[in-house]
Amino acid sequence: MLLVQLLALAATATAASHRIDVGKSGFTFTPDSVTAAIGDTLEFYFVGGTHDAVTGDYGAPCTPNASGERFSSGVQTGSATNKNVFKVTVNTTAPLYYYCSVGAHCANGMVAAINPSADKTVTGLKTAAKGKTSAKPGGVYGGVYTTAP
Repeated sequence: MLLVQLLALAATATAASHRIDVGKSGFTFTPDSVTAAIGDTLEFYFVGGTHDAVTGDYGAPCTPNASGERFSSGVQTGSATNKNVFKVTVNTTAPLYYYCSVGAHCANGMVAAINPSADKTVTGLKTAAKGKTSAKPGGVYGGVYTTAP
């Protein structure tokens, strides 16, 4: 039991935080691709426009995924003074894809990935998302809101 606790503590001590700016340049997640390890934290800062971040399936762009790792930030209005940060703990190194479900943002290329694979890239997802209608998830899940310093 002590070994498990020590390993968990070591993983927490080495976990990284990844800042993702939502809406920084219009319909964008910046960066749109992140390599993250198990235990790392994704921090979504809503810095411009009205957006959300929702996990989806690569094969069904602009639609919330029904199983596996899932999160939805809920819709936020971003600004330089918005202190709401949506934090998600990474529980897998498998590829995760996410999008903005507001309006036609996803169809306009507002998609991104965590640990994308070589054959399922962000560029490919942007192409596949063109012309799709976004499906909205129900509520906030898979993460927590905190206040930025």
